[in-house]
Amino acid sequence: QPCRTTMPAQNISKKRKFVQDGIFYAELNEFLTRELGEDGYSGVEVRVTPLRTEIIIRATRTQNVLGEKGRRIRELTSLVQKRFDFQEGTVELYAERVQNRAMCAIAQAESLRYKLLGGLA
Repeated sequence: QPCRTTMPAQNISKKRKFVQDGIFYAELNEFLTRELGEDGYSGVEVRVTPLRTEIIIRATRTQNVLGEKGRRIRELTSLVQKRFDFQEGTVELYAERVQNRAMCAIAQAESLRYKLLGGLA
């Protein structure tokens, strides 16, 4: 009889990796929603390369995400690095402008939320 104990262990580690990736994405998305909601935050894309992890933040107002002379994006990079235990220089954040704001449901919902909170709508 072939030994079947090695197969499930491999599947568990794959499952665990998917779960960990999902939790990372959910926590990152929640954090960025709280931090960048007013700046038209509309999603995040995580690209993992062998050398570093690239996090692309989609927003309608990328200038606000970047901050004065890139200060805010550096602060966000530092916060993400500390929160998720990345090594120094292995995580990089980028800001990407949402091309068609009218077609982005998340951006519209966030915009409406802040208008309602501010008493504008």
